[in-house]
Amino acid sequence: MEVAVMPSKNSLLLRALTNIALGIIILVWPSLTLLVVVYAFAINILLVGLMNLFESAVDKTKSHGLVSVLLGLTGIVVGIYLLARPLLTGEIIVILIALWAIMFGVADIYIGFLSKLKGKTNWLFILTGVFSLLFSIVLLNNPLGSTETLMVIIGFYSLFVGITLGAAALIAYPKK
Repeated sequence: MEVAVMPSKNSLLLRALTNIALGIIILVWPSLTLLVVVYAFAINILLVGLMNLFESAVDKTKSHGLVSVLLGLTGIVVGIYLLARPLLTGEIIVILIALWAIMFGVADIYIGFLSKLKGKTNWLFILTGVFSLLFSIVLLNNPLGSTETLMVIIGFYSLFVGITLGAAALIAYPKK
């Protein structure tokens, strides 16, 4: 049973293009990008809280009404708090991005070592995975650092991952 499966060419290219586009957007507008992400994150938590609060009023079949109300109130309070404290929200987002990079870094290294395409593109997956892990270490060591600098780092990281995955897609699946 093979656990590590080489992604399809289309999924690799989509992931590559998405990362490249995100990297360019972040590098062109680092402050604005961070501000949009911070407010979107806080508003999302606030809206989820509101939905949880009113879920028990709308759906009488739910037996967990008290839990929904408590989760809803918590989401509302946290959402308002994060809207009022955008720097804290930025720090939380940086930590979440670091955890995401760890997850994908480990997965890419795993694919690199266990994929059936030995020697063809494996080194690109391993390189991307190692870069992801190093990137996450930098973020976790200084989440309160200059958020704009961190956004630039995230932008370059996104470009790097996009380029290496795009190269992996083109090397692993050449035109026939």
